[in-house]
Amino acid sequence: MQKATPRVAVYARYSDDKQQATSVEDQIRRCREVAARYGLAIDPELVFSDSAITGRESGEKHREGFRRLREAWDARGFDVLLVDEFSRLSRDAVTQAKLQRQLENDRRVRMITADGVDTAREGWQLQLGLHGVMAQYESRRTQFRVPRGMQGQLERGYMIAAAPFGYDNARRFDDFGTRIGTHWVINEWEAQIVRKVFEMREAGSSMHQIAAWLNTEGIPCSRGARTEDGGYWRPSRVKILLGNPAYRGVFIWHGSTTYRSRMEKLGDPVETVEYPRPELRLVSDETWFRCNSRSISRTGYGGGKHVLAGLVTCGFCRGTLALTARSKRSLSMYCPACTVAKAVKGVPRLTSTVRATGVQQVLSEAIRYFLSPEFLQAFRHSLDLRMNGDNQGEIDACRSRLDKLRATQERLSRMLQHVTDDDPVLEARYGEARNQVVETQRKLAELEAARAKVNAADVERQKTVDPAAELVAIFDAELPPERLRAVLARLFPQVVFVRASRHSKVGRQA
Repeated sequence: MQKATPRVAVYARYSDDKQQATSVEDQIRRCREVAARYGLAIDPELVFSDSAITGRESGEKHREGFRRLREAWDARGFDVLLVDEFSRLSRDAVTQAKLQRQLENDRRVRMITADGVDTAREGWQLQLGLHGVMAQYESRRTQFRVPRGMQGQLERGYMIAAAPFGYDNARRFDDFGTRIGTHWVINEWEAQIVRKVFEMREAGSSMHQIAAWLNTEGIPCSRGARTEDGGYWRPSRVKILLGNPAYRGVFIWHGSTTYRSRMEKLGDPVETVEYPRPELRLVSDETWFRCNSRSISRTGYGGGKHVLAGLVTCGFCRGTLALTARSKRSLSMYCPACTVAKAVKGVPRLTSTVRATGVQQVLSEAIRYFLSPEFLQAFRHSLDLRMNGDNQGEIDACRSRLDKLRATQERLSRMLQHVTDDDPVLEARYGEARNQVVETQRKLAELEAARAKVNAADVERQKTVDPAAELVAIFDAELPPERLRAVLARLFPQVVFVRASRHSKVGRQA
């Protein structure tokens, strides 16, 4: 009886760690050479591959080719599996162990690798195990080398991630056409949108309102969106945009929430490093931090229709006071958390209420008290200092020096790339240039942060206006509640309902 011709499958994979896209073709070519030596014929329909996906556990759910290979294996769709090396199947220890057990329990499938493993030979388990350990070790080394190289790029002034909204990628090449790094450059059209978003948020707009405005204007939220119109803005995406420190001219290494979450699961501490990028600044530090504080609205998303919604804090549990329904005889504020806790657990809590009009009156009196003649005089003096303290010339000189230092650093970096032997002198010069770049970046960031953008006409108007007269009547102004809340939040960072008694009072904390 003639023996059936074995069905032969091939699997190939390359990752971005250190391989190129042609690696898959090279792996398949080597598998064809192995098949020719063994007198095997590869079935074209049984050639599986994955491109630009890691072999670690984190990448398995994205490996469509590997998934189809496992399905064909479970369905007994082939008899021989050819791979360039065992690490192409997986670098994860658990997955490797499962594959080895499957090969031991299902001997109808024979695996042959281009680097010498053949499960038809005696003792193949030891050889495969050694190859697996080496693959795991190489994976760990890669996990160390890649972050080290990325941080080195940051120290050299380059960027390591895709440019966010408001910027474009600008790749840099050496004289031989080799890419040496990527800079972010400001996209002026998108930058105007970013500044408008911060302006709206600073004026009290909720993230829902900002997202609605962006969608109404037809502004695409992502260059890589799945839809042709660029996708829709959602409040969560607006929050991510506002929280990006790049808009204040800083890139934070290990500052992403994804990285922090992963480190928390592993139980490892998170060590962040700030890299100044003053040329990327779109908003001032004051604006950025104010927009990312909790003072504008209670949750950062809504804020309520009443001017006091989300502004008053319970002095007992630090929760946020809510307002009673407008159908009540008088609009009052109370702490819902304390009310529920006392009803359910019977513990002492702050369950008194305070009239909303009373809170407004207290805040108006506080404004009168703080806006004294001495305060107004100091305020106008600070405006004079802003007019006369502009440091644009110093900033321009610092930027010019930074450009020259970066050019020197790049030149030394190219020289190091083409040196075959160790050159301590050249390495020392490169280290000095790198340190000078980092120090100059830090200095420029300080100058940018210290410099207030002064508009002479605006400053003169501020000097002539009477803030006391304007602010005392603030509750009578016909302003949207979110805008008025933003003003109150800047005047009173915290408004605390401090005690429950017949004569309840509202306290102010700076």
